[in-house]
Amino acid sequence: MRRALLIRSGRHVHIPIALRPAAILLVLLSLLIILAFAALDLGSTPLPAGELLRWLAPFIDATRETDAVLLLRWPRVAVAILGGAMIAASGHLLQIVSRNGLADPGLLGISQGTMAAVVLGAAVLGIPPQWLAPAGLVGGLATAILVLSLAYRLASTTGLILVGLAVSIVLGALIEIVMVQGGMAQFARWLAWSHGSLTAVSAENARMVAIWALPLIVLTLLVARSATPLLLGREQAAAIGAAPQKLALLLTLLSAALVAPIVAVVGPISFLGLIAAHVARKLVGERPQEALPVSMACGALLLLVADTAGRTLFLPLVVPAGILVSVAGVATFLIAARFTSSRR
Repeated sequence: MRRALLIRSGRHVHIPIALRPAAILLVLLSLLIILAFAALDLGSTPLPAGELLRWLAPFIDATRETDAVLLLRWPRVAVAILGGAMIAASGHLLQIVSRNGLADPGLLGISQGTMAAVVLGAAVLGIPPQWLAPAGLVGGLATAILVLSLAYRLASTTGLILVGLAVSIVLGALIEIVMVQGGMAQFARWLAWSHGSLTAVSAENARMVAIWALPLIVLTLLVARSATPLLLGREQAAAIGAAPQKLALLLTLLSAALVAPIVAVVGPISFLGLIAAHVARKLVGERPQEALPVSMACGALLLLVADTAGRTLFLPLVVPAGILVSVAGVATFLIAARFTSSRR
């Protein structure tokens, strides 16, 4: 029996909180805070701990050098934390909707659809930067609906993944064609972005991501319990009074909305949703209301560690975070695929 803490508010509101997931989430958030401080401190220009504390204290003025260094670092740290949480939540929701443990925004083509909309919007249509995230949302949602529609009659895990990969390849070719049309300088800029790099993240980008992230993360946590019937399958969910079609559409839209602003700012981060969701389920089980917050914390930790390692371990080279996450993601994908096949 699961141990839980019961919080009572008034006479009719009782909120059960499972102790183990709450403890795990608290540990992950504590670790995330520690790593965020470390990420602000580490880099090609090391900062004394005292200077970092002076910069964080609102009533103490830090030196100009510290301000200049941290002006470059804090947006990367903020976007890594928020972006990792959003991509992880997107991947977890897609796995619930598709009932496929291998689903991921990159594997199902949502990241590529968002990329295609952003690239076409910026390079061809001349859409202003502040409108690229909404354009990416439209592209990601359209791609998600296309992939799920094409794979609707396929009952196997392999079928859904193959459809997603096929759509991703086509969209990737379209993106490459657009990227090479603007000359070498534009191609180099687009190439760095397409690998999931946080190098060029600015304070304005961090604010934009935060504006998107806060309401979407709150909405994700609110709908987490409602997603539980989908774990039973569409027919069983309908039998107990749920509306699986509407719920699946809502979660798919939410998944695309979570990915769109991150892809617009830093490019695609493949496999992050796959890794975070699997780790969360291993830690706390299948219940979305417990697994989703843990998954978001894991995603934030993974992207923050990948970005910090990429800009500190290989100096003077800076390795995009998306490449490091993909290396870990390939191993996770193979292990998950083997586990899924053996379980069948």
